[in-house]
Amino acid sequence: MSEYFLLTALIIFTGALLQGLAGFGGALLSMPLVLLYSDPQWAAPVVVLCYTVNRIPAIFILRKDLMWDHSLFLIVATIPGAFLGALLLKTMEPGLIMKILGTVLILFSVYKIATPRVKLAFSRLWAIPTGFLSGILGGAFGTDGPPVVVYAALKPWAKEQVVGMLQSFFLFANAIIIGIYQYHGLLTNSVLETSVAAVPFAIAGILIGLKINRRISQRRFEIILSVVIGILGFTLWVR
Repeated sequence: MSEYFLLTALIIFTGALLQGLAGFGGALLSMPLVLLYSDPQWAAPVVVLCYTVNRIPAIFILRKDLMWDHSLFLIVATIPGAFLGALLLKTMEPGLIMKILGTVLILFSVYKIATPRVKLAFSRLWAIPTGFLSGILGGAFGTDGPPVVVYAALKPWAKEQVVGMLQSFFLFANAIIIGIYQYHGLLTNSVLETSVAAVPFAIAGILIGLKINRRISQRRFEIILSVVIGILGFTLWVR
């Protein structure tokens, strides 16, 4: 896929901007575009590799806002959930689950935009069922993000804390996915070469997105986050 390198790099850069701005959504934006000219076995590893490496400098910048007391609960609980999700993959109807989850996210997005001041100071122990559900969805359908994003959006955190927690969680979640890709032989020379070449674009995008994040107001950030959650819900609904 070397003939599409520049296009892939630009797509990765654009998704990374969204990563830095909202804390997630890079793959949500990039995957459908990269799949227009490639197959999933090539597109998914390239996207995941780029959006894993670029989170490393982002985490360094956000090191004071990573919310590890929540992230670690989420990460640990995700692992058994992923194993259960892989088992459920063989028995559940993914289309119905996707539509239910998508509908919930769309309604949540509308609710957050309409009632912006609603925040919940719930215990960080809720990160355990959230991470477990995230693992189930990731193992069964490859969509581990929604529960964690909603968890972060409900907390009374500053925008830097929301982005920091999401970056730390997805870094480790993506590392697990990369290990799975390696096990299945999906990290081919073409995938690695393209990823290495596109990573600088991914890093530049997320750093610019973080700078934009620091310049916008808390309310505007919450609107952006709610809109991206709604788009994620719509994507799941039509998937």
